[in-house]
Amino acid sequence: MSGKKIYTIVFLICLINMASACGPQSCDCTKQEIPLPEAKTSGIDGKRMVLISSGEFIMGTDKTDTENLHRKIGTVQPLYLDQHPERKVFLRAFYIDQYEVTNEEYKTFLDASGFMETPMNWEGDSYPENLGNHPVTHIIWSEAWSYCMWARKQLPTEGQWEKAARGFEGSLYPWGNDYEKGKGNIGIEGWRKTAPVGGFPQDVSAFQVYDMAGNVMEWTLDWYLPYPGNTRGDPRFGKRMKVLRGNGFQKAGHYFLEAYRYSFARTEADPDSFYENVGFRCASSFIEETGS
Repeated sequence: MSGKKIYTIVFLICLINMASACGPQSCDCTKQEIPLPEAKTSGIDGKRMVLISSGEFIMGTDKTDTENLHRKIGTVQPLYLDQHPERKVFLRAFYIDQYEVTNEEYKTFLDASGFMETPMNWEGDSYPENLGNHPVTHIIWSEAWSYCMWARKQLPTEGQWEKAARGFEGSLYPWGNDYEKGKGNIGIEGWRKTAPVGGFPQDVSAFQVYDMAGNVMEWTLDWYLPYPGNTRGDPRFGKRMKVLRGNGFQKAGHYFLEAYRYSFARTEADPDSFYENVGFRCASSFIEETGS
């Protein structure tokens, strides 16, 4: 399910100004040498964030679809090729939300900020009953970005998201290299609807980040562009689509395929559309902590 929405221009301009002063880009990187706590709690949205420590990690894959499965099932493009090449990437330390942003947390953002656009599955300014602890969905990219800016964070880059999911060893899934049914809200064995965040406790990465294999797919900061060293001339590359990371609950379709379960998988999506199985989490190079 998807649709288009118009966002509040004045609010976004204010957030852009805030980002220039408070975004991750303004961090003093020399402070990265100081030992950082393994977790912090944001003083703005109250979310627990975990440390993804500095260092290299394995990003992407060299895997290929030798059976040309995409032709058999009618997908738009070959599998895996937009995720080439596998390479080592260095990232400085950062923090990432341990759980996806929930309906209840998004409601707090709306009430505190005056932002007027509500998710399209809400009735008025209220989220669906009993879904307060489920990930917020039905929001376009700029709305997810706006929440992160309000919380003085940022949407994670693809690299940040993948490192948080795969760890330093480049595991294929958050929990390791072997796929096990039932560990995440994903595939035919999943709920086929959202679950409470952290409701699948085995869907957790080495960094203790939850729901990176399933529940909902997640908006990232990045445009859908080729990786360095990828020479494939894909017409879908460019600054028109944003990247989604992770898989989510599915009701039908090609996202049931093994290729979309891997933590290196990426999906392109129209940033002005919303989806019933797409949400987000935030990341930051620094955290404004609670009073402790």
